[in-house]
Amino acid sequence: MPTIKKGLTFGAAATAVLALAACGGGDQRLCTEANWYQTGVYHAQQGYENRLEKLQGICADIGIVPQASEYSRGYAQGPTLPRLQL
Repeated sequence: MPTIKKGLTFGAAATAVLALAACGGGDQRLCTEANWYQTGVYHAQQGYENRLEKLQGICADIGIVPQASEYSRGYAQGPTLPRLQL
């Protein structure tokens, strides 16, 4: 039995490490430094579908909650604004 417990513990630890590795530095920077309004505008102007749910999932992995109202406002207004040059 101790071997099985060690295997399960190691498996859980390996899963946690892989989950953290999947959240790359770019994702963390996106979540911590985002201008959520501008991100929404950019996504709308690029013709992307609303990506708020995906961003919420990415940022939740590192304990950050995106400003949904700002993203949604930017996404709604994006098509009516001058095109962002990023």
